Amino acid sequence: MPYPLLKKLLPPNLRLSLRMLFWWARGVAYLGQNVYCPLCTTSFRAFLPFGKPLRAQAMCPRCNTVERHRLLWFYLVHELQIETRPLKVLHMAPEPIIQDRLKQLKNLDYLSADLVSPVAMQHVDLQALPFANNSFDLILCSHVLGHVPDDRKALRQLCRVLRPQGVLLLQDHVNQQLHQTQEFPDSLTTQQRMALYGQPDRCRNYGADFISRLQQEGFKVEAVDYTPPFSQKELQRLGLTYRETLYLASPNPAANGN
Repeated sequence: MPYPLLKKLLPPNLRLSLRMLFWWARGVAYLGQNVYCPLCTTSFRAFLPFGKPLRAQAMCPRCNTVERHRLLWFYLVHELQIETRPLKVLHMAPEPIIQDRLKQLKNLDYLSADLVSPVAMQHVDLQALPFANNSFDLILCSHVLGHVPDDRKALRQLCRVLRPQGVLLLQDHVNQQLHQTQEFPDSLTTQQRMALYGQPDRCRNYGADFISRLQQEGFKVEAVDYTPPFSQKELQRLGLTYRETLYLASPNPAANGN
């Protein structure tokens, strides 16, 4: 039965359960000692290819995460001390395995949220967050903004609920060769969006103006090209030869009139 038909017939929770069962079975088939996923803490004979164009050694066979998820995890552990610091954390559009890992940490006051995800602990609209001002020490928002119809409104909401010394940790597709962010017309069909970016619900392609967009909505921003503290051989074993810039954004008192 074609996937689009299954999507219409099956409820989200059941679809997710079936996907996770498939991932588990696939992970068993790929068990080995050549590579290691720090998120599901399992060794495999290989990671799977992923992306457009395809990247070798990218996706974990068991938890379905790719390089940016593993990079994020190491940054949280080694740079933000996520396993020991007492933090109130908001995790937007949570990845199942990262949510599972963070929920186990007793030092965190953890909440995940998304508009429709069956994994999320609360269903919220990023453009109208129901949380009080200055609520969170850390907000994780990985590859979410590009799918939000009004990302500037979402950014203002994120800035509002972030504490003055808090951090919004962003990841997204940012094409530095694109001078200005390309907004997709609302009239585009899902098929046309797939052709433009390979995702049926993407609203824009971010360009070299990404940081300035964040700054315009009240943030001070640091772009971090992070390399975990491992040897090149270990980075290859962890599937981290392809990396992505992390954007650390904090409320800018000058921009917010404080």
